[in-house]
Amino acid sequence: MKRENTQNNHYMITNIDVFDGQKTDKKQAIIITNDTITSIISMEKAQSLSLNSIDGNGALATAGFIDIQLNGCGGVLLNTDIALSTLDTMNKTNVMYGTTQYLPTLITCTEKDLHRTLTMMADFNQAEQEGVLGLHLEGPFISIEKKGAHQAQYIRELDLTTALLLAKNSAYIKVITVAPEHVSQDVVDCLTDAGITVSMGHTNATYADVNSRSGFTMATHLYNAMTPLGSREPGVVGYIFDQKPYAGIIVDGIHASYPSVRIAHQQLKEKLFLVTDAVTPAGTDLTEFDMAGTQAFVTEGKCHYEDGTIAGAAITMIDGVKNLINHVGLSKEEALRMASLYPAQALNMDNKYGKLKEGYKANITLLSDDNDVMSTFQMGKLAYQR
Repeated sequence: MKRENTQNNHYMITNIDVFDGQKTDKKQAIIITNDTITSIISMEKAQSLSLNSIDGNGALATAGFIDIQLNGCGGVLLNTDIALSTLDTMNKTNVMYGTTQYLPTLITCTEKDLHRTLTMMADFNQAEQEGVLGLHLEGPFISIEKKGAHQAQYIRELDLTTALLLAKNSAYIKVITVAPEHVSQDVVDCLTDAGITVSMGHTNATYADVNSRSGFTMATHLYNAMTPLGSREPGVVGYIFDQKPYAGIIVDGIHASYPSVRIAHQQLKEKLFLVTDAVTPAGTDLTEFDMAGTQAFVTEGKCHYEDGTIAGAAITMIDGVKNLINHVGLSKEEALRMASLYPAQALNMDNKYGKLKEGYKANITLLSDDNDVMSTFQMGKLAYQR
């Protein structure tokens, strides 16, 4: 069935097992009206209905994945080409790998490019229908010492004037990553009062630095570009394990070892969610790419600059799910929650995203027994079928 056949329609997906976010019910059907789940019923009840249907062929239905940190994929990068066509390519790539919602992530850039991105979002009338929940601004308000792949010449402090401008654009901004040691409490309050999630990341802060601030409810790519846990200086990692904000983690075996991911999960549980931090090569076979103005390479799955600096990731969300199951040792159910429910909770959007439940948005990923993506439904539409 083509995508448009289920648009503005009333139909059901049949012959599926449904993981609703907590438990799995066998032999179910999901009824969808427009972009919303109307009900989930047994196949026994579904057989008496005269609705258009799509046969799920015994697949496991789970809530579509939500990627809170996605710089690019499918051969494109937001920083390199700030355009709605870039977001279109990212979304078309996402649904092939089970991701139905994401935050396009703009890394450190010029003030002009930041304004261009905000203007682009203001012109994006179909953002939610095409999977975009808002922007993640990862920089430029970060620490030079922990800049990672970000370009040092564009890093700057976040003053109140700029914070007020960002607050005025809160309809388009979901998350801002900043270094806590370089931002005042007034600035953090300005952002959080506007409903923007402030995340700690790319930071050289001490535990005390972060502890002296309030309003940081998230951490960006745990372990990476932040001060580590030590015996006498707990650092930002120690603060996260101790105070337990939500934290994203990249599970590619490169950004963090699998035992380190397992330890983080033991500490944070439902506060730990999966991100890709993906860049241009994700979902492609590219071996070289333009990382926001700097040539980068892919070697054995690692995205890096010529000097070896890690420059984003090449994984997709389903890759991360598989790694959580096969290498970290989590249950399939918990891995799926880390890809859907927990990010929705981190964004305070779990009232309509992250679960398969009556009244929730119809974002559904169908998985095979081997956890391969068979079909993806985005906001009620069949967006991908293998």
